[in-house]
Amino acid sequence: MDIRQIQIFAAVVESGSMTAAARSLGVTQPAVSAALAHLERHAGFQLFAREGRQIVPTAEALLLHQEALRALASLARLDEAAAGIQAATRGHLTIASNPGPGIAWLPQILAAFRASRPQVTVRFLTRSSREVRDLVATRAFDLGIAEAPFDRTDAIVHRYRFDCVAVLRIDHVLANEAQLTPALLDDHPLIGLLPDHGTTIPIARAFEAAGTRANIVAECEFYATALNLVLHGVGVCISDPISAAQATLSRSDLVVRPFIPTIPYEVGVLRPSRGGTSHLAERFIETLDEFVRPYLVTS
Repeated sequence: MDIRQIQIFAAVVESGSMTAAARSLGVTQPAVSAALAHLERHAGFQLFAREGRQIVPTAEALLLHQEALRALASLARLDEAAAGIQAATRGHLTIASNPGPGIAWLPQILAAFRASRPQVTVRFLTRSSREVRDLVATRAFDLGIAEAPFDRTDAIVHRYRFDCVAVLRIDHVLANEAQLTPALLDDHPLIGLLPDHGTTIPIARAFEAAGTRANIVAECEFYATALNLVLHGVGVCISDPISAAQATLSRSDLVVRPFIPTIPYEVGVLRPSRGGTSHLAERFIETLDEFVRPYLVTS
């Protein structure tokens, strides 16, 4: 059935007059008559009977009217859904992230994102950076967040570059230093990430260049674990600045200091290069941009 014919039919039943229905819909009365005639032929039964100068819906028309109202309500919901999708205020978003940002960053970002979008649902997957990079072309998720390197040609990458910082307990002997260096940290217990992490070799080279010893007493897979070890006095961690900030947000017993020389840490938002990106995903990237902006390398 033609949706416009159903709208006209419902308006005639509710107003009791083709003239009134035509006026409310902004069409001519002949257009209303033609639409009802088409609908009757399609339905196979009479819709209206004349009683004097009045038209009265038949019993079949009243039954059809009930179904028409449900159909029109569904159409209205569909229009509302389309408008919400266009405005990025409703829909579903799947995000895959490596554990570092996934643990320390995304809970706060997702909370801010959904605060103005209560009809949005989010599926959050934690994968290694390599898995995120490998899966982005399969469209298994809307957005992927992974650490460098970014060498794929089937993904669009929105990059963020940070300088790592040193995190230590407030009662550490070096806590009053304005910044920490390999010379100051010589032989002090350090908590590092695993050998294949992108910051491990640059940190080792920084200590070698200074002629000092990087005394790694613990190696972790994630910054979240390393920062918990700092909290318990195991040593000092050279961390990405956002994980460090989140760890110290409610902990007065941890302090953050710049680390010199700079150790770069790079994260990218990945999306498939084919098929486009939803409005919802674009708005999430904007929220992520706003969150990370204070920590970015500006030079």
